[in-house]
Amino acid sequence: MHAYRFRMLHEEQEDFLRDFDLLARQTFADFHDIIKQNVNLKGNELASFYVCDPNWRKKKEITLINMQDEEDINSGDQEEDDRRNYNTKKIPVIEMEKVRIKDVIDDPHQRLIYEYNFLNPVTFFIELTRILEADTTLSYPLCSKSKGDFILFTPSPLPPDEMDEEQDIAMLSEFDDILNNDEQDEDFIEPIDDMLP
Repeated sequence: MHAYRFRMLHEEQEDFLRDFDLLARQTFADFHDIIKQNVNLKGNELASFYVCDPNWRKKKEITLINMQDEEDINSGDQEEDDRRNYNTKKIPVIEMEKVRIKDVIDDPHQRLIYEYNFLNPVTFFIELTRILEADTTLSYPLCSKSKGDFILFTPSPLPPDEMDEEQDIAMLSEFDDILNNDEQDEDFIEPIDDMLP
């Protein structure tokens, strides 16, 4: 049986590196679990893998929980996009527990993106580096190489007393500008009753 070795990096932390070995028959849910165990992530947020082409363009999403209906993917959004001349196709979405590792490998250097926590996204870049014979004495999945700690930075807002008066005035001024622009745009919006059949 074969095992796949993937290398995971983070673009903002150069000293961080993880190599993960997974059996071909294991799922992306197994991959997600081994990442949570070996990287400083809480593990209680949503996450997705994206299967990418050699230029890191996303082709398929493999998500922890699929929040899209099949009808949403194939219906009205496409028509709306066509009217605006956008070429935004939705990529296929599959749940992690339903996809085996070997099901997505179509390149000897297959690339993946792993995104964790969609509200404060953390993005990792993953590439297949080797396909090797599985060692029957080992328990897979496993972390075969670990270098550096991943430090999760969470931006903290300034306490109100530390914001100076000029910042307050500038923010309020911008807010007023936005409101004024919205009021001017309301004249050009068709009433919703006219658009209903």
